[in-house]
Amino acid sequence: MEFLEIGEDKKDDWNSFLLQNSPESFLQSFEWGEFQKAVGRKIFRFAVFEHGKLLAISSAIEHKLPLGLKYWYLPRGPIAFSGAGDAEQSGILDFFMKSLRAKAKSEGAAFVRMDPAAPKSEQNVWNGLDMKNIEGSVQPKDTLVLDIRKSEEGLLGEMKPKTRYNIRLAEKKGVEAQAEDFSEKNFMEFWELMRETLRRDGITSHDRGYYLQMLQVLGAENSVLKGRLYFAKFEGQIIAANIVLFFGTYAVYLHGASSNNFRNLMAPYLLQWRQILDAKDAGCQTYDFWGITVDNENPKWAGITRFKKGFGGEEISYAGVYDLPINNFLYKLYRGFRKNR
Repeated sequence: MEFLEIGEDKKDDWNSFLLQNSPESFLQSFEWGEFQKAVGRKIFRFAVFEHGKLLAISSAIEHKLPLGLKYWYLPRGPIAFSGAGDAEQSGILDFFMKSLRAKAKSEGAAFVRMDPAAPKSEQNVWNGLDMKNIEGSVQPKDTLVLDIRKSEEGLLGEMKPKTRYNIRLAEKKGVEAQAEDFSEKNFMEFWELMRETLRRDGITSHDRGYYLQMLQVLGAENSVLKGRLYFAKFEGQIIAANIVLFFGTYAVYLHGASSNNFRNLMAPYLLQWRQILDAKDAGCQTYDFWGITVDNENPKWAGITRFKKGFGGEEISYAGVYDLPINNFLYKLYRGFRKNR
């Protein structure tokens, strides 16, 4: 097997491998890496080949730390060939991790962090790769996914009665929900609504430039990972807005905002329904609500979890977050710093 760093000339092969083996790992798409570069981060892309056949891929995003330290982050990676048997796949991942460790060391990374797109039941696979399973999460460790291959009637039938009622109420009251073309004006409307949401809910999020670059990079005509902005309007006023990503057969509701006004119109319900229908029309099979709290582990997410679960779907729990120490001294220094904070 060979471990190689991949350039832009392999973009199509990269995305094709990902779409065939793990479309839910859209954060490993070539375009997501380009977006991360646009917000100022360095990106590495690695692949394992054997006799010219692609067996595994993962991008690594370099993050800066205090004291001049840095680490690599593999969002929902690495991805191994899904057609391999358990033993073969284990061998591929073991080779990938050993090669990655050597590369990270040569680049001066203190450690590598990853949250693989593997179910919780496969934790033992990742625990056996010399990694440390740490507390917390980077991406949602629990999410809700909806099989949207069903008919509209079937999807409505699996919703909770209150959710169906609220969709119909929003329609009856004259709320309109649809995708919008990217423009500076539309983006600023979204951003003002996001700021209003953050103030109301007392949560932190990304800065303005992060969302702007996301919509610009992923809104490009040739982007395989498509980012779309959705608005719900009442009498011409935007009262809810979401960012939805489309990647092959996978769609994900990534970010959302809503106004303090007209909350009785239930616009977010109709907006989600519009997004689900558009995802069906685009040929998607799965709609990911991107994060819930299980057993009320995060009370701040209780309300949004109730909202999402009203649409039906299946709960998915991922294996968790893992660190691969590269420089043990620097890694311990970092962990001590984090603990003291």
